[in-house]
Amino acid sequence: MTGESKRSWRWGVVAASALAFVALVPQLHLWRERGRAWHGAEFSFYFDEAAYESYVNALVAGRPRLNDPYTGRDDKASAPQAESLFSIQFISAYAAALPARLFNISPAAVFIILWPLAAFATTLALTRLLHAVIRDEPTAATLALVVLCFCTFIQKSVRTLRGLETSYLPLPFLRRYLPALPFAFFFIFCLLVWRALTTDSRRASRTNAVFAGLTFTLLVYSYFYLWTTAAAWLACFALLWLVAADKRDERRRAARTFLFVGGVAALSLAPYAWLLARRAPTMNTVQALVHTRAPDLFRTSELLGALALVVLIIGAWRGRIAWRERGALLAASFALTPFAVFNQQLLTGRSLQPVHYEQFIANYVSLLSLTLACVLVSRSRAARETDMRTAQEPDARATRETGEGVAREINGRAMGETGGSAGRQIVGRAGVPRKVLAGVALVALGWASVEVVVATRRAAQLNLWVDEVRPVYLRLSEMARERGVEPEPDTGRPVVFCPDIALANRLPTVAPQAVLWAPHMFVFSGVTLAEEKERLYQQLYYSNIDAARFSDFISRPHPYRTAVFGSARVLNGLDANRAPITPADLDAETRAYAAYINSFTRADAARTPLSYVVTIAAAAQIDPGNIDRWYTRDAGERVGNYTIYRVKLRS
Repeated sequence: MTGESKRSWRWGVVAASALAFVALVPQLHLWRERGRAWHGAEFSFYFDEAAYESYVNALVAGRPRLNDPYTGRDDKASAPQAESLFSIQFISAYAAALPARLFNISPAAVFIILWPLAAFATTLALTRLLHAVIRDEPTAATLALVVLCFCTFIQKSVRTLRGLETSYLPLPFLRRYLPALPFAFFFIFCLLVWRALTTDSRRASRTNAVFAGLTFTLLVYSYFYLWTTAAAWLACFALLWLVAADKRDERRRAARTFLFVGGVAALSLAPYAWLLARRAPTMNTVQALVHTRAPDLFRTSELLGALALVVLIIGAWRGRIAWRERGALLAASFALTPFAVFNQQLLTGRSLQPVHYEQFIANYVSLLSLTLACVLVSRSRAARETDMRTAQEPDARATRETGEGVAREINGRAMGETGGSAGRQIVGRAGVPRKVLAGVALVALGWASVEVVVATRRAAQLNLWVDEVRPVYLRLSEMARERGVEPEPDTGRPVVFCPDIALANRLPTVAPQAVLWAPHMFVFSGVTLAEEKERLYQQLYYSNIDAARFSDFISRPHPYRTAVFGSARVLNGLDANRAPITPADLDAETRAYAAYINSFTRADAARTPLSYVVTIAAAAQIDPGNIDRWYTRDAGERVGNYTIYRVKLRS
């Protein structure tokens, strides 16, 4: 690598390293608080990370791709399992599981490493994409930090001004393992497409197009919201580029590139469609798939995209930028992408949790379009004139001293590597003082640090508890090795009952046993909706919850309310057409639960037999009238603040 190449990467590496350190702050806090008492848990902001880690833990243990870590059911010839959200998006899961198996480390350790690694890779990938357009590494690295660090702040601010709920957490792109692990590849895909279109070498163009198609394939089997956004961006970019091309040869060459990338993408979707056809019948309901053709035009991401388009239009009108300029086309394509993803239902008639676009990708794309548009339009007149002179008149001294080839190289750099006729106007260097860039980068990192520290303090107690209870899971893992995870033929894995549903929800992240019920059980395909509700009723029955307390739970925000009525009716943003929960609904569910517990029999207990009960040692969380009526318990084993009982169904 030449000295110039090293310098061109320096700002990006520094920026990526700085954001990686900010991402590691929550884990550093947990290590400091726990000290030598740390049991190996990772710090987490996101409730859904438990489900992802549970699936990775199952893969690390050697279980098949089609598995349900909460019910303990695996795909077998005698009991085939349907596809789930996790099994279809398997590349990211295996990318996390394989290093754990290779280096014999826990999924929690992989998740700890993933946070700073994803922050570093994403920052560097976004920097390279911006550098390919503006040809200024310091400015590109600074813009990358602005996009990644201020995204949550802007989303919260706009939604607050509009009087909307704001529940965004810091650095949402780092939610593990989705979208954190494949997030950088979205920008790598955009970079490869850009290079395929702008390089003068036909061979290099084809190579970049091939890798762009392969990267898209990786996104398809990694995260739904990333690959669909990538497809929407590619369509917008292709449309703008082909319209802007002012020569037939240029348009034909670009069309071949887009068709090639699109063809590879289409081939990758054929197996994907087959997997979707084998999905569980409950998946549409669980994932809140809605049939609608209603437009969706006023989300924060769309407002930012519209603002970016206004900036580009004003810049073109005032002569600050040419509408055919390739950088402007790229910025415009990013600005149009949120409108495409939030309104694709106008064509498909289907909408799938659009809130995930808003939190995990469209927000970054729209802010990227706005920052890129501002930089392109705000370039100084001197910088633009210098770029034009450099492009139109080859450097005579370079021609004399080093020959025509070097002069051509200098021209190529000045033109932003934009050979061909479309967008002959040059994307020149931004010309922003380095001190200003350093100040902006520090402000961005400072704000991200503030958000992370505040969120870390709020979630500290929960994460301390997660590490404190981890020995319970580790002991259950030892018991599984001693006893075996399938003690009797065809009975499945031993089932653990935890009155504390938070304890139950994280148990599969470490231990191989199944749980009676947990808040994340519904996201897998191992149970039907009817079976999940029955397991929930058993959970409540064994926890000594009567009908009055049940009515209270489902009348307010609580995991039990979500389990009874479904996430689409309870959680905001999943289903715009959701039916409100009425008093009549509450009364009907309360009566159904009361009827179930009043008629509970041994046959009901035998449908999901328990092997273990885990309860707080200092509290009487087990009602002897419910557990001991159907099970015999041993004396119990104390692990930290909890007691693990081995239980057996009575004859």
